[in-house]
Amino acid sequence: MRAHPLIAAALLMTWPVLASADVATTRALQQSLQRLHHAQRSGPAIPPKTLSGLQETLQMMTRDQVDPRLFQVDRAIFDARMAGLQEQRQSSYQQTSLQKLQDQVRSLTRQHQALQNEYAQLRQQLASKTMTGAQTQHLEAEIQQQKQMLQAEEQHLANLAKQPQSAIISPLPSRPASNTALPSYGKALTVYAQVRAASDGVHVRMPADSLFGSDNRLTPDGEQRLQAISRILKQSNAREILVRVAPQPLGANAATQRAESILRSLRRNGVPDQSLALATGSGLPAGSTELLLVNASPTS
Repeated sequence: MRAHPLIAAALLMTWPVLASADVATTRALQQSLQRLHHAQRSGPAIPPKTLSGLQETLQMMTRDQVDPRLFQVDRAIFDARMAGLQEQRQSSYQQTSLQKLQDQVRSLTRQHQALQNEYAQLRQQLASKTMTGAQTQHLEAEIQQQKQMLQAEEQHLANLAKQPQSAIISPLPSRPASNTALPSYGKALTVYAQVRAASDGVHVRMPADSLFGSDNRLTPDGEQRLQAISRILKQSNAREILVRVAPQPLGANAATQRAESILRSLRRNGVPDQSLALATGSGLPAGSTELLLVNASPTS
């Protein structure tokens, strides 16, 4: 970079004097010129006011180089102004660095917040998937359990069908011919249902519409009827209580839903869960439900 025109002009005007200056003074002046030239070339632009002061001091040094005392004063002023320029640049550099660091901190803060939000979403998704998986496993296990119970009861009924004709249960009239063959709890059940004793146990039969409404849900009256029946069943000696519902016009699923509703109601009302099971309603009169008390003594 070229020296400033004012500096070059000053040097030309004082050139005759340079010849009479001592070598040390001339070298010091040249070093000061080089320092300013280097400062202009190597750093950010020097503010106009600061540059003007430095150039003015160089002119004074050029003029006073024949007088060592004045030259030293001028040189001290130049050095002070150069030190001030260095401090300005250092302060500007620090300010710029601080601004960059603040920008980086803000950027990292935004990234951290974004990662926190993403992490929260992933945890929510994981929790949702885990809950859904647990519910699915529970439902699958319950369905499998119901299938096993239905298969066991179907096998049980198939074994009954293989018995001699005299042992096969025949439909009963609306009321049992006599209650003398029924146990005491069976007689109590006749208040709420048709009850008859057979070789495979005690049959407790009710019309489905006495328990359910049109939406396959237990009605309040149906709940009260099952609650009363549950109190009596808890006094029975039945090894197993099979819940059967005749096939519905809406299909086997509707019958299964009704049977499950009856089973849950009995369970809620204190009938031991280990004695309750679902069984197929095949063979029952249409529109009927039945509780079969297996291995219950017909005379005790």
